[in-house]
Amino acid sequence: MENTLKWTIIGGGNGGQTTAGHLGMMGFDVTLYDIFEQTVDRINAQGGIHLEDALNGFGKVTCATTDMGKAVTGADVIFVTVPATAHVNVAKACAPYLKDGQIVILNPAATFGSLAFLKTLEDEGCTANVVLGETNTLLYGCRIIEPGRTQVFGLKNRILTAILPATETERVVGVLQTAFPQFEPCESVLVTSFDNTNPILHPATTIFNAGKIESADEWRFYVDGFTPSIGRYVEQMDEERMAIGRMFGLNLLSCREQMEVEYNVFEDTLANAVSKNPVYQDIKGQKTLDTRYLTEDIPMGLVPFIELGKMLGLPTTHMESVVAMGQLLLGKDLMAEARTLASLGLEGMGKDAFLEFVRTGRKACGEI
Repeated sequence: MENTLKWTIIGGGNGGQTTAGHLGMMGFDVTLYDIFEQTVDRINAQGGIHLEDALNGFGKVTCATTDMGKAVTGADVIFVTVPATAHVNVAKACAPYLKDGQIVILNPAATFGSLAFLKTLEDEGCTANVVLGETNTLLYGCRIIEPGRTQVFGLKNRILTAILPATETERVVGVLQTAFPQFEPCESVLVTSFDNTNPILHPATTIFNAGKIESADEWRFYVDGFTPSIGRYVEQMDEERMAIGRMFGLNLLSCREQMEVEYNVFEDTLANAVSKNPVYQDIKGQKTLDTRYLTEDIPMGLVPFIELGKMLGLPTTHMESVVAMGQLLLGKDLMAEARTLASLGLEGMGKDAFLEFVRTGRKACGEI
């Protein structure tokens, strides 16, 4: 398909600016939406975004704006590249402007982001016949150097992509592959959600490195912070994730196996795979516990896994311990906005009805 597609990227953070710049480098018409005027003004002043290292060049951005209506109107493909905690607010802001036929992709979605987005559009009375989908992770390892300039550490080899309804998956992924051949279709948003390993890798590692985080020392999150004992604990969390997935008929890769597929890193333990991953080498450890690795990955990642574990009667002891410890260390209630079955409008739904819903986006009559 020709690169006459008009793309809108919602979110001017690390992933959003990198995605917009990459699309611009490929010659697509790109609009970037962000809430920060400084970011928008800088990108408009220089006409695009500079990328460095693994991607090197300048990507033209047709327009950067703080006006959601201007950003969404006329777009063929809309990438929502914001923290999962912002998905509901973005859905509310988009709802008045969406039109039939537009493709909206949560990139990435965390766990069941598209279900939260869909419920919000419904709650807002949006009647546009849009195709909603999600990816399991971001394509890039990247960081902003300054507004309009990002450093790209590397690109993943594959990005799983699911669409609601699943009957649209092949068509929509074909559209996305005109720019991103790494995007691969999968059966449903159940796959993309369970393949999201950020909530497995990030929260426990952050909690167990609280001393480093609150010290004056500089450290690297995945290299210095991912020790053998932490790796073993995370592997137990990962087994809980995969056990739930197996009950839903999913044949999931472990986090260690994902390192092989996405980064060509082959090691005998998860700790070795993470700490030796070349894309991770220069990613610095944070200096505050008030980080997305807890405030996003717990309520938007681990909590939905735990909820489904309860639905199926499976233990999630290691996940639950991390949720409890994260809230205690932060002194915050992370459950208020968490993606529970109740907040998604799915409370009381059984396994079979849930499987049907994630394939079709429709709830069976009498199930709730």
